[in-house]
Amino acid sequence: MLNLKLDRHLKLALCTCLLSCNQLIIGSSFVFSSIVLSNLKEPTSPIKINTEDSSWIASIPILVCPIGLLLIGILTDKLGRRKALQINYIPTIISWLVLAYADSLKLIMIGRIILGIGLGAGSCVYLYLAEVCPTKYRPLYFSVVTIFVGMGMMVECVLSMFFQWQTVSLILFVVSIVNCASLFLVPETPMWLRAHGRSREAEAAEAWLGIEPTAVTVPAATVTALAVNGDDQMNGADCPTAAVGKPTPAAYWKLFTDPSVWKPALIAMLFFICQQGSGFYVLLFYSLDVLHDCRVQFDGITITAFLSLSRVIGSVVYAMLHHVRRKTLVIVSSGGMALSLAIVIIYMRMYKDVASPPYGSVLVVAFIAYVFFALLAMLPLPWTICGELFPMAVKGVMSGIVQVCGYESMFLVIKVYPTFISTFGVEFVWSVFTIFCFASALYGAFIMPETKGKSLNEILSSFNSREKSIKNNLP
Repeated sequence: MLNLKLDRHLKLALCTCLLSCNQLIIGSSFVFSSIVLSNLKEPTSPIKINTEDSSWIASIPILVCPIGLLLIGILTDKLGRRKALQINYIPTIISWLVLAYADSLKLIMIGRIILGIGLGAGSCVYLYLAEVCPTKYRPLYFSVVTIFVGMGMMVECVLSMFFQWQTVSLILFVVSIVNCASLFLVPETPMWLRAHGRSREAEAAEAWLGIEPTAVTVPAATVTALAVNGDDQMNGADCPTAAVGKPTPAAYWKLFTDPSVWKPALIAMLFFICQQGSGFYVLLFYSLDVLHDCRVQFDGITITAFLSLSRVIGSVVYAMLHHVRRKTLVIVSSGGMALSLAIVIIYMRMYKDVASPPYGSVLVVAFIAYVFFALLAMLPLPWTICGELFPMAVKGVMSGIVQVCGYESMFLVIKVYPTFISTFGVEFVWSVFTIFCFASALYGAFIMPETKGKSLNEILSSFNSREKSIKNNLP
């Protein structure tokens, strides 16, 4: 029995790592904009850019990303989880090839636009793992995906120390092809195969993965609920809408006026506003510029590598804290981010007129702590909580709408950041980010619903009830 369990977890670990290699590429693409901008701003660069060009290079993939989310959502249901992920590699591979030979601003923009189509593949990876991983260990396997994103950022920083950005693009082009081919080693999920009448293939996949044969076919939407919360209670039988069947068009549209739909939508969107207002993605896409503007006196690429390492460590700690309440994690995460940024702001004020300010390591430690605390909740939870808050009948639609709003708010913040810096100054902008971090702690304490360990009915009933219990609102 022990050998069977070990064999199963080894195979699951193999599948998880092969699938998560996609997120390694995504992590590299996040830091890539900062590396490219740093090179293009050098006086010797053959490609000249201004502030407006910089903002578009950094933000355009996020603007395009919702298109990729829509496409991969359709392909995931039609062709299967694995094939959808392999097809998603196509724009990624093309984009790295274009960037590798880009000799003009126009080609860089084309490459970045194509790259944005492939940024939404994480949903497919999480869905696959949700359907094959044991509930008890699901958060652990999910955390591996986050760790690979941080590893991708680190790999990008290390490669940039030795190669030009065109060479790095060519390396990532080759890695993407290898990753795409390696997915042929991963079987399709038995749940998807059974749902499409391919029982024999499902049995073969179950035998290879060591999964007990499924007696009942579970809808894919149900699995999305399981994917995020990691609780067995969140299944179709627990939710009335799952058992009723497909509603009429009028009844379906009326569902969106129910408090259990629009209230969690507003709460989730507010969570995304807090996340984007915290400034984390700005640091991610403009890391070298931010470190330079804040007068960090060390090599920017080296510090970015340390920030990426902090992200990996934060991901591991987040995985270890999967039993902790979500509200508590948000308060600790946003509070730690706020204190870290407050140290940065105080330092910049104290040594504003000093040519070579002392104790430069204080800034480095503060930014590393900022990234670490972000990984405890403020970075991953807004994306994952979308699958926990909505009724089964509208879960896919509402989760998609809220996540698109999250991506577009990210685009807006990344796009306007250079303009705001030139207009208001780095101290003012990062002071605003600090205020948002403190506000996020208040959001976690008084607005965010607790979802950990609760069934879908319990979560939805909290939105329909006029008087929420104190227990639900306090960490």
